[in-house]
Amino acid sequence: MSADRKPRRRWRLALLSVLLLSLLCVPPHGRTSAETRIYHSVSAAREQCLNTVQWTENGSNNPMESDASSARVINVGFEDVTSADPGRIPEIAKQLDSVNATGVSISVGRLDWIGFPWAEYKNMESSEVASTGRDYVREAIDALICSDRGARRTISLNIDTLLGRELEHRPEISGVNAQGEFSKNWTSVSSWKHYGLTERLAALTAELVRRYSPDSINITEMMFPSYTFSDADLSDFQQFSGMERWPLRFDGTIDTGSDAIHAWRSDTVQMIMSEVAATLAGTGVELTMDVRSPINGDLRGRLDSGQDYSALLEIVGRLNIWNFQGVNSTGYYSTDQLASFYVEQDPTRYGIEIGLWDGDGAISPETLERELRLAQEHDVPRISVTPASLMDDQSWDILRRAWGSPVSAETGS
Repeated sequence: MSADRKPRRRWRLALLSVLLLSLLCVPPHGRTSAETRIYHSVSAAREQCLNTVQWTENGSNNPMESDASSARVINVGFEDVTSADPGRIPEIAKQLDSVNATGVSISVGRLDWIGFPWAEYKNMESSEVASTGRDYVREAIDALICSDRGARRTISLNIDTLLGRELEHRPEISGVNAQGEFSKNWTSVSSWKHYGLTERLAALTAELVRRYSPDSINITEMMFPSYTFSDADLSDFQQFSGMERWPLRFDGTIDTGSDAIHAWRSDTVQMIMSEVAATLAGTGVELTMDVRSPINGDLRGRLDSGQDYSALLEIVGRLNIWNFQGVNSTGYYSTDQLASFYVEQDPTRYGIEIGLWDGDGAISPETLERELRLAQEHDVPRISVTPASLMDDQSWDILRRAWGSPVSAETGS
């Protein structure tokens, strides 16, 4: 080899080294520079897990944080998923490690406000996505799917079926209560049957599976508690029930507690969830659903909201029963009571979700600790806490005591 070619060879080797190094430094899924900030510091075990997740479906070769019979889940709301604070998601990832969480439920948004770019439905993109072009859902998954010790957490993607901005310019799909008032968030029964909402929910479900291969899709707020009395809803009710008008009380007002109305609402919810379930058929992705807890001795569920537990369990894999002690409509029973009513009968089909909301704040630390303790005492295998945005340092400390601290894969202690 001539002397003048040696420098050229060294230059080529140096260039090749730089290219290889740059490839190794690109985080999984080809993230942009705006997204890489959440990957500045990861353990070797987590890095190995992330690399495996990148090349296998859902990282199936990675050890799981728990077996399939139990789950300790934190729900991450849309306010955290799309937070402008670049340190928010990394902080949640750190806390998930500290409380030994086995899974995470990630909000993808609402049908009119989603957390990722979708060319086919650009009008559904949230303002954060529209202004940045970022896929916040992908970023959250990649940040939270692997624990610091290299085990893979289960990923549930959570779809909120309430609407917001769309109702401002499509009042025809707004729900109307018995007093004739229009809702700013609830849609009518007829809108799900005749205005394309069911099809859109199914399409969003299919897109989430195609993009992210989650372990499960969870549907939340799928209920009809009061805003079901529009003219279009009356026509639909007449077809369902065979009645000529709404059931009435003695004073001539609508009997909103009528069994016929509850049955109609329940039939609608089952129809919608059946469409979503059909979309998931053959994918291996589980369908789960949030449900309100009972507010009286009728343990069939919340038929007033259209949630008949036994009927829904013929459609979905599991129901997550809300235990929101700070909310009157879902805090009638405590964790131990819900466990005895449902979980002890079939622990694979029911989970309990502890909600932190209480007015403009959160439930007390004592209430959270009590509900977690009751879950342990009654061997509730699937427990979740929502939302992460209401968790303060004291709340995380309580979870560490309840769920234990993980053993480091690198130190063995």
